[in-house]
Amino acid sequence: MKKILSVLTIFVLSIVLIGCKQQEDANVINVGVAFYPMKDILLLIEDDLEKDGFDLKISEFTDYQTPNNLLKNQELDANMIQHKYFLETFNDANNADLVIIQPIYHATLALYSKDYESLEQIPEGSNITLSDDQTNISRALYLLGQAGLLTFKNDKTVNLTFDDIDSNPKKLTFNERVPATSLAQKYKETGLAVMYPTYARSLELVGDEQRLYVEKQDSVTEGYAISLVARNDHKDSDKIEALKKYLKSDEVRQFLIDEYGWASRPAF
Repeated sequence: MKKILSVLTIFVLSIVLIGCKQQEDANVINVGVAFYPMKDILLLIEDDLEKDGFDLKISEFTDYQTPNNLLKNQELDANMIQHKYFLETFNDANNADLVIIQPIYHATLALYSKDYESLEQIPEGSNITLSDDQTNISRALYLLGQAGLLTFKNDKTVNLTFDDIDSNPKKLTFNERVPATSLAQKYKETGLAVMYPTYARSLELVGDEQRLYVEKQDSVTEGYAISLVARNDHKDSDKIEALKKYLKSDEVRQFLIDEYGWASRPAF
């Protein structure tokens, strides 16, 4: 009889513990981030989420693939690491159904030059350094198209490759392609590069210094907003609704303007 009671006690305790764990998990919002200022933004709204009954957990990563895989596998509730075009590529390659919940900011992409003050001054045959990943190659080529330096076959605008170039009047070359984190160092050698201010900052450039041409906002570049992303089957949950509400607050918008205005603009 005592043995039966012991087994029943253990069983009941197990059920209670499982219930407590489920309740705890229901109150935790686990968000993946990979770069500044996303962690800082989340910390800014942590108290607001707590007032709504949620405990915020921030998981930091050094790559973009892992937080997408973990989100797909329900090990994260959301992430803040990517724009629409990167997300679409991931979904297609991994049979995933991740969706954008809220655009947060647009990073400032620009053509930098150490030696020239106008696009007209760029000599024929100049080499422009680009990032070596396909998403950023496409975005950089589109920027050069906006600048009037390139045109593309069939007026293509996204997923651009070098094979899509239709006209290149200055006979520009793109032989120097390096990881995005190495762009600033390579720029010291080449003098022409398409990069983000986040990387250019290591060169101690101020404001628009050495920015020869800055990406213009249009229907294509709007898709490059870094965004809050969740699973499609979880997008209407209380957790995601709470994140969305506070991420588009005036407080977050002002933070982006005050603390990150040198490299971005709010997307809301």
